[in-house]
Amino acid sequence: MLVRDARPSEYDAVSRLLGEVYGGESLVHPHYLPALGDTRRRAEDPATDVLVAVDAGRVVGTATLTLPGTLWTEDPPAEATLRMLAVAPDARRGGVGTALIEECTARCRLAGETTIALATTDSMADAHRRYERLGFVRVPERDWVTQSGEPLRAYVRSLPPAPVIREARPEEYAAAGQVTLAAYQRDGLLAGTDDYAETLLDTKRRAHEASLLVAVGEAAGEFAGEAEGAVLGTATYCPPGSPYHELSGPGEGEFRMLAVAPAARGRGVGELLVRTILRLARADGHHAVVLSTTTGAHRAHRLYERLGFDRVPERDWQPVPGLTLLAYRREI
Repeated sequence: MLVRDARPSEYDAVSRLLGEVYGGESLVHPHYLPALGDTRRRAEDPATDVLVAVDAGRVVGTATLTLPGTLWTEDPPAEATLRMLAVAPDARRGGVGTALIEECTARCRLAGETTIALATTDSMADAHRRYERLGFVRVPERDWVTQSGEPLRAYVRSLPPAPVIREARPEEYAAAGQVTLAAYQRDGLLAGTDDYAETLLDTKRRAHEASLLVAVGEAAGEFAGEAEGAVLGTATYCPPGSPYHELSGPGEGEFRMLAVAPAARGRGVGELLVRTILRLARADGHHAVVLSTTTGAHRAHRLYERLGFDRVPERDWQPVPGLTLLAYRREI
């Protein structure tokens, strides 16, 4: 199963699924059904993401994320909201709804939002339990009633502050190199390839011949003295024409050297870097993103697989004899 943005060819399927779930199960007043079916209008709003969960080519779930600045945002206007979550009846109990919610939450953090809100009807008991399990809290003082007289329950989930993801500045090149080297050393990824350390430290070249991204935020541990300007993580995105690409073919973006400072792990830094790269690749017109990783990078493997990357063993390769790199690919 893959969670991603809905494609225009899937808008009708999204509308049908919403109609079947909300209308067929009498979860909302009939007055609301036309809005559920207006998938194209929602998707064309630049501050709205219409997401789908796709399994074997079939849309089995959907959710809509609205960010501040869209007409679809309800109350208050400066808050992200999760709306129109629906899972096909035969796909329930398989984690589809949870995956959609977590994708919306991650996108909120990437956009710099610190809360995400939702409103749900009293009849959606299963959904209430899921929301509470995922960290949403009831806020009864924000309950409201629709124009058709239907009461809605309000939930809000607080999100930890996210680091800023952007291209590195010249004064950050050295720190980005040190973070990369420290991460590779901590994970034992330089054994037998110590000469690669010089490549990891050469961030100036990466910044000029590719796109050197950094995650910058409040530091902890060994970086605490750098306050809010610390480089917490880094990755190199290889845009079209970059000499840094190793695996990508036509229509594919690629990234390399994903690294998170050991003291900054567990805060979602690596995930935010990868999500930023997926957006960059989509903006460049690519239809997929590929990467190579060492066999021992188990932490990274779990991250890639959780974010929808699939193993493509036929594209594994060896940059030097005895060093096998595993290939991963995700459609976007």
